[in-house]
Amino acid sequence: MYFIVSVVCTAIAAVLWFFFRERKSLHLDFLTIIFGAASVMWLIDVIFTAAEGNNPFEIEPIDGWISLWTILGGIFFWLLLSFIVNNKAKSVEAK
Repeated sequence: MYFIVSVVCTAIAAVLWFFFRERKSLHLDFLTIIFGAASVMWLIDVIFTAAEGNNPFEIEPIDGWISLWTILGGIFFWLLLSFIVNNKAKSVEAK
């Protein structure tokens, strides 16, 4: 479930980046890369789960929490990176 959620978040971030790419200060490219990396991470988890003989798409109660933390962590990391990059750009412009 968390793999599917991260792929959907990657697709949404990529569409947002495509339509708002003129607004460089949003750094939606960072968001797309962050969720893309999470998708690769969860893809590796799915592959190893399938290699062990288990169903990788079996939904368990903890999967909802893992999905939520994946989304919140990605958004938090994106906001942090955007804040750092935007402040760095402002300090360079001020000089």
